[in-house]
Parts: sequence; C-alpha cells; structure tokens
Amino acid sequence: MSGGWRFRLMLVAAAVGWGCATTATKYALAGFGPATMLVVKLAAASAVLWAVSLVRGVRPAPGRGRFALLGLFEPALAYGGLTVGLTYTTATNASLLGVTESIFVLMLAAAFLSERIRARSVLGIALAVAGVLALGGGDVGTGFNLGDLIVVAGSVAAAVYVTLAAKVASTADALTMTTYQFTFATAFTLPLAVWPWLTGREPLPTSVEPRYWLAAMFVGGVCFALSFLLYNQAIRSVPAGMAGVILNMVPVIGVLTAVVFLGESLTAWHMAGAVLVVAGIMLFPAAKEQLTRASSPAPGTAPGTPRTRRSGRPPSCSRRAA
Repeated sequence: MSGGWRFRLMLVAAAVGWGCATTATKYALAGFGPATMLVVKLAAASAVLWAVSLVRGVRPAPGRGRFALLGLFEPALAYGGLTVGLTYTTATNASLLGVTESIFVLMLAAAFLSERIRARSVLGIALAVAGVLALGGGDVGTGFNLGDLIVVAGSVAAAVYVTLAAKVASTADALTMTTYQFTFATAFTLPLAVWPWLTGREPLPTSVEPRYWLAAMFVGGVCFALSFLLYNQAIRSVPAGMAGVILNMVPVIGVLTAVVFLGESLTAWHMAGAVLVVAGIMLFPAAKEQLTRASSPAPGTAPGTPRTRRSGRPPSCSRRAA
C-alpha cells in the first residue's frame, strides 16, 4: 500500500473513532452519571497518551500553563458539554450539532484573529443554522431542547480552544501538547465527579456493569487517544483540504452508529438538517485551514497540530466526539 493511501486510511480510522465516541458515550451513560463518565473517559485517554509518551520518550514541556488553558476548554468544557448534553438529547442530534463548532471557529477567527468572513461563508452559516433548526422538526420551541443547547455550548468551548491552539501548536510537540491537555482536563473535572459522589447526586461507580466500563474505556482509550495519535501522524502528509473532506465523515458516522447500535430513529427532519449543515460547513472549510497554516511550525521546529472535538481536535474537522 502506498504511503499516501496509508495516511488517508489513518484519517478515516480517526474519523470513525470520533464518530463512534458520541454513540458509545450515550450508551455508557446508562451506567454512569455524566460527571463520573466524563472523568472516566478522560482518565482513560490520559493513561493511553502517557503510555505512548513514555515509550517514545517524554519531551520537556515548558510553559505548561498554556496546556492547562487549552485542556480547560477542550476536552474539559467541550467534552463536558457533550457528555451532559447527551443525558437530555439523542446521540443523533449531538452528532449533527457537533459540526456547529466550525461556525463558531469562523466567528472567533474574524473577531480575534482578523480573519475576513467572505460571502460564501455567510451563506454557509445561514445553511448550517437552518439545518440545526431543522433538527427540531420545524418547531424550534419544542424541538430544540436543553440537551441540544448544552451540546452547542460545548461546541463554543471547542471553538475557543481551536483559536487558542492556533497560537500554541507551532511551538509544541503534538503528542506532548495533547497528553498534557488531557491530563489537565482530567484534573479539572475530577472535583466535578467527587462533589456529586459526596452529595449523593451520583453514586460511586462501584456497581457499574462491566459493559458500561468497557464502553467508557473504549471512548477514552480508542475514540479519543488513538484517534488523536492517528490524526497527528497522518496530517503531516495529507493536505488540509483532503483531511477536511475525510473528517466530514465524523457526524455521518455518529448518526449511523446511533441508529444501528442505539436504535434511534432517523427522521426526514434529521436528513434535511444533516444535508443543510454539511452543505453549510462545506462552504467555508477554509476557516480552520487558515488557522492551521498560521500555526504550522517553521522548518526545524517541533511539529504540532491543533485539533478541532471535538482538540487536540483536527483542524478541518467538525467535532464528532463526545
């Protein structure tokens, strides 16, 4: 197999991992409380990333405070919003709403990085917003629920991360940055689980069935950590535009796995919303590519790539992971 196809398959595998994360999280929430679930999957991801870092050889990480700030926004706030939101909405809705991150990235880039919003981008935003509203079955008042709103809030946090990471990634090794992000995010979210345990809002996970533990570990160790590693390896050899096209599979995979494994219904409104959202996102893929180019390391510097969930998340990708 040629090297080009090998890297493309790595991106496809990463997209499948991020796409499955939302569905697997929704499944595991049947056994875990949302705060507990968030800590478990972040801890699992951190463990895998540290294992890989130790095998490769840990590199010095000066200025860890910047990694802590990145970890606060994503994965802590971004994945936290998705996890809590999934307790009130379906995995299908969450998968489709995750792509709104691209809209917020575009807006933040215009506001804080002086990126110019073009006419086609405005049209793309309009189509994407129409698609989000379509998820409510045409009735915004009753169809767009609290869980959907929390998922969108998570997308805002992820977009803030992308904007910040654009300035950090050029001076940091990708694996080191991602490992510290998840480590800090785990530390930030642990008190959010301890407090519900102490107050009785969530039970200690001592009686959770093994199948839910496996699902949570799968999300953290495979859907998060492994997808990140595959993406960071492949993106160096694949054009950003092609990566964006491949990673647009993420919400599609999320919807399909929710329908197949969770038995969620796929309505005509879902189909219409998906078409509008994807069409809108395709009109302005350049927003994250510009951030990626701006943060590309100069010759001789350590490579680092910001991730969009998803952030560590992939630059031209809409967030698929919860």
